[in-house]
Parts: sequence; C-alpha cells; structure tokens
Amino acid sequence: MRIIGLTGSIACGKSTVSAYLASRGCPVVDGDRLARELTAPGSPVLGLIRSSFGESVFCEDGSLNRRRLGQLIFSDPLARRNLDALMAPYLMSLTRHRIDELRSSGAPLCILDMPLLFEKGYDRLCDTVWTVWLPENVQISRLMARDGYSYEEAQSRIRSVLSCDEKASRADRVIDNSGPVENTIGIVSELLDEELDFSGKPVFRHSGSDTPESRGVLSVSDPVSPPESFTRPEAAMRSRRSPRKAAWSMPVWLRLSLIAAAAILAVSITALLIMNAYLHQCEETHIAEQNAIDRNYPLFYRDLIETYAAEYNLAPAYVAAIIMNESSFQPNAESGVGARGLMQLMPETAEWIAGKLHVSGFAFERMYDPESNIRFGCWYLNYLSRLFLGDPVAVTAAYHAGQGQVKVWLSDPNLSENGYTLSISSLPDGPTKKYAGRVTRDYGIYKEKYFSVDQFPADADNADPGLSGLSGDW
Repeated sequence: MRIIGLTGSIACGKSTVSAYLASRGCPVVDGDRLARELTAPGSPVLGLIRSSFGESVFCEDGSLNRRRLGQLIFSDPLARRNLDALMAPYLMSLTRHRIDELRSSGAPLCILDMPLLFEKGYDRLCDTVWTVWLPENVQISRLMARDGYSYEEAQSRIRSVLSCDEKASRADRVIDNSGPVENTIGIVSELLDEELDFSGKPVFRHSGSDTPESRGVLSVSDPVSPPESFTRPEAAMRSRRSPRKAAWSMPVWLRLSLIAAAAILAVSITALLIMNAYLHQCEETHIAEQNAIDRNYPLFYRDLIETYAAEYNLAPAYVAAIIMNESSFQPNAESGVGARGLMQLMPETAEWIAGKLHVSGFAFERMYDPESNIRFGCWYLNYLSRLFLGDPVAVTAAYHAGQGQVKVWLSDPNLSENGYTLSISSLPDGPTKKYAGRVTRDYGIYKEKYFSVDQFPADADNADPGLSGLSGDW
C-alpha cells in the first residue's frame, strides 16, 4: 500500500484537497481528527494536559477548551514544545495503528493528512509527499477572514510552523491553490490518477465532469450490447437444410473415465493455483513487512553507535533502540523540558558526565553533536547498568524516569520480588512502562535487522559488571 503524505501550512486549503480525495474514494488518516480523538472526554491524555497546563485550558464541563489552548501555545514557544512532547508518542502510535488497519484491509493507497508532516517526522512514513501552497499574504488574508484573527495573530500562527515555500521545497508534488478551486481540484485529480496508475489497481476515475455522480465511474468499461443491426457472419451460421452426418457413439465407460480424469486434472490445477497464490501472498506480506521495517526503523550513525557501544560494553541494537525512541535519529531534537540531541540528555546530566569523562570547556551545545551525544549517552547507560546490576528493564526505566524513581520501585515488594530486578509487566502503568515496552520491542527489531550477531566485549573477564543482560537477549 502506498502512503501519500498531504500537508500544507495553515489556511492554505489542505482540508479542501483532503475532502476531494475522500470523495474520490481514497481512505484518509486525518491527523487533526486523531488529535481530537486523543483529547476527547475520558482520554488519558486529558489528564496529562491538565497536569501540564492547569484548569485554565478546560471548560466548566471538563472538556478541553481548544481555542484557549491554541492561544497559549501559539504565543508561548515553551508551552508549544511541552504540548508537542506530551502528544507526540500517542499521536504517532495511533497514526501507525490506523495505517496498519488500512494496509490489512487491502487498500492500494491511503492519504496521511498531517499539518505538521515534516515538523514531526511523519514524512518518513510516506512513499510520496504532496503539499498545498499559497503566497503568505493570501494565507494571512484567508486566515483573518476564516477565523476572525487580527493581522498579528494570523501572522504569528503562520510563522510558528514551516512556511509554504519551505514545505514546497521538501515535497515531491506541490499543489498551487492560489487560483480558483476548480484549478486546484484539476491538479489534485491528475496527481491522484498518476498514483492510481502506478498502483496498478482497479480504481475510481473521473468521467470528465466534476459532479458528485461522476466521481465514482469505474475505469473498467461496462459490457456493451451490440447494435440492433448486428448479425453474425453467414459462415458462422449452420444451414438448417444441410443433412447431419451420423455421429460416433462414445462408450459409457470411456466417457466416465474421461470425466473423472478431467475432474482430477481440474482439482490438481486448482490446488496448484491456490498454493501459488498463497505463496505469492506470503512473499508479498513478507516484502511489505520488511519495507515497513525499513521505513519505520532506520539506522543512522552506525559507526558511532558500534564504537561507543563496544567501549562501554553495550549491545549496539539496544543503543539504537534508545535513540529511536528518544529522538527518531534527529540530532537537533530538543524536548519540552530541555533534553537535547540523539539520546536526549538533560543539561545537568550532560555536565555531570562531562566531569566524569574529564571533558574540558564543556558547553551544553555540544549535545547537538552526534558523536558527543552518543558517547555521553552510552557512558550513562553503562553507569546505570553498574548501578542496577545489569537488569535491562531497570536500566531502561531509569534512563526514562530517573534512577531515584527506579530505586523506589525496586524497594516495593509488589513491583520487585528480589529488590534488584524489574519486569515490564510489573512497572506501574504510565509513560515509563510504555517506553520500556517500546525499547524492548525495537531492540529485537534492530538486533534482527542490523545486528544479528551482537558485539560482545573483547575481554569478557574484565568487562564491567552487570552488562551481560544488555549485551545478549532480553
């Protein structure tokens, strides 16, 4: 299944394009709608928003006041980063789930409608990206007319994300929406037809008009009845006056034998076709799964990961899984609480590690450097492994929630039977439990895909204690 990413800056007309694609029968995964689902009454995300932003962004009935929250995050960059960090894992998980549902249903393509497609890394889920483009002055005018914003409010919202021009430079296809809507629909129709031709599936196409009735006309022609004057050629007609020759009569036993042989042959051919179809389907499923892994589980900075994983007695697949869940391999990533870089180290932690490593003249800006960040992160994982006797769940939980919190959990007999190991199932429900589960899953994927034979320390007798759990299978 091909995934078409659809994006565009605010008030550019992306919703119009998305609605048209839906009318053509394309399944749409709508990021705005998913975000509303995640913040609907009863959602656990509401509790996290209330804890971070207080009651001022909620209505009297307990529902989220979206306009008030929007005013807050568009006027305060820190509040915006906090909300993004809070929502990001839930939105990514729900998006992937909806895409997997469509893929399982056999859909040839789907539209991933995401306003922040590039900003949040959703473009790596897509096979191609379309962006809707407008000049900024037209954007501002439309946003003021649509939502009643002042010029300053409209400009602030538009400039809080990537500009139309920047998105256009990153996209595979650009939809110019500066003209009449008919022109825009024409551009989108041509792009969709190209994708449908590429997929090679029977699909819905236009019949030439743009009425709702004409949007569902199949490209496969209906059977055509012959005209009234149509007659078969004379040579194909049997003359009623021609005498029939005497026919040879086939013995009954021979007729039954031929029927049985034909039946056996038909069953054999059918079984062979079914088996071939099954094997082909298995092969396609395997290829699709591998493509999904290639797309969703990239590996960058492999040399650095292998170098510092070996230096600090860690499995490189485990380090890759940590980076994937912390930053999705984006070296300039920064969380809402100030953690930076590939392995998302906090300022005080990075400064403490720099002292342990005797790094002179350390500045926190160095955490944007991939090599420095991976080196510091691997040292810290080694430190946590020593502290928690190599228990992988305890180490992973401590990396996410802090070593103090993990010590509290280990001291609770309801969570740890022996006081020094934890299991994912025993962790309290919450972000850390989900994080440990994702890291465990991704560790297995990265190990199988990139590190089928993990690299153990060369000098096992002198290896740091407690690291065998991270160097082998969990």
